[in-house]
Amino acid sequence: MRSKERRARAWLNYLQSPVRRFMPLFGLVMGLVLIGGICFYFLYRQENLGFTEAIYVTFCLIFMEHLYPYPQHPLLEFFYFILPPLGLILVLDGFVRFTYAVVRRDEHSPDWVKAMSETMNNHVVLFGLGKVGFRILQQLVALEELAVVIEKDPHCPNFAYAKIHGVPVRIGNGREEGILDQVNIANAKSLICATDDDLANLELAMDARKVKPKLRVVLRMYDQELAEKIKDTMGIELAFSTAMLSAPTFATASADGAILNSFYVDDRLLVIARIEVSEGSGLVGSTVGELIRAHQLVVVSYKRGSGTIFHPPTDVAIEKGDVITLECEPQTLKRLHGLNRDAAVA
Repeated sequence: MRSKERRARAWLNYLQSPVRRFMPLFGLVMGLVLIGGICFYFLYRQENLGFTEAIYVTFCLIFMEHLYPYPQHPLLEFFYFILPPLGLILVLDGFVRFTYAVVRRDEHSPDWVKAMSETMNNHVVLFGLGKVGFRILQQLVALEELAVVIEKDPHCPNFAYAKIHGVPVRIGNGREEGILDQVNIANAKSLICATDDDLANLELAMDARKVKPKLRVVLRMYDQELAEKIKDTMGIELAFSTAMLSAPTFATASADGAILNSFYVDDRLLVIARIEVSEGSGLVGSTVGELIRAHQLVVVSYKRGSGTIFHPPTDVAIEKGDVITLECEPQTLKRLHGLNRDAAVA
């Protein structure tokens, strides 16, 4: 669904709330008109009024318009005095409240966020829009994922980015009653808890799992031991500590300047590294396929001159000056440095 269509549907959802709040007031006014119409129909003596005409007379009184001579019956006199100010107050109050709800709509209000969330299905709920949450949101936008954000800081500087990309943001903390319903957690496919509060992250994850037991949950945890225990005991597949994520990158980058990134798959450490084929390199003349088979690695990209090929064909021959980006184990990278006749990049 396109963004404009989603916002149009959100408007329809959003208007339901002010309409529901306006309906009791509208019912009260209609009740007064009906009761007044019945009284005028049976008690007004100056002229014979039809029932619909009596209803209309009462309706006009609300707006201080007197269509017929002053009545003689005490009850109708009462209506003559009480209906104009009472009707004016009720009508103006209802109109002002309804208009304010529509015109002064706050895009961070619970009603609007809920209206937007109800247009989504299989979306991602992101808890926290700080430095880490902002980077996560950027990646979600790049992946064209639908997202809804919960952020406790009403002055968060990253709201502007969310608004530009049409991402609704609910201002509040995870402990608020009904907040998960407002972000439509029941139809979400995953929850990312990225605040700097381990307890808040864990609490929101547990509450979300109560609503949707099979929800995919990703937790950011500062305590690495707690993160491991949560993965083992609570059925939360992915719980990451900052130390666990950053340690491999810092350690491998300090050992070899060719390394761009590193990560674990199960217990196996893999690195992403970029090698420039030097003069006299043992890699010259080999094909990409031969390099893959001989060293059990993945060639991510291959650059010659100004052109870059991602996942190049296996028959591409390696030449001097080519730049190859690889995914492999650190020991494999050391062997490649030896074949390339260069030292590990400092």
